[in-house]
Amino acid sequence: MQLSKESIAALSDLIENKLAIMTIDDLDDLRDMVALKHALAEMQGCSAAEAGVLKNFGDIPRRGRRRKVSDMMDERA
Repeated sequence: MQLSKESIAALSDLIENKLAIMTIDDLDDLRDMVALKHALAEMQGCSAAEAGVLKNFGDIPRRGRRRKVSDMMDERA
């Protein structure tokens, strides 16, 4: 399914606005942020690495001992 340039621009703006107001308090928020950044990178036609998305998105644990969110945020840089 192809999207028009106007639709892509509107969706990109919505994602960027959501990312701008997001606060990362827990791992679920971090997962949401990474998913939004992936979506934005796909729409803009660049790779996830170029967009600065967390390198090991699959390494965000869902169970077990929780890592500090601030440590995971540092990894995405």
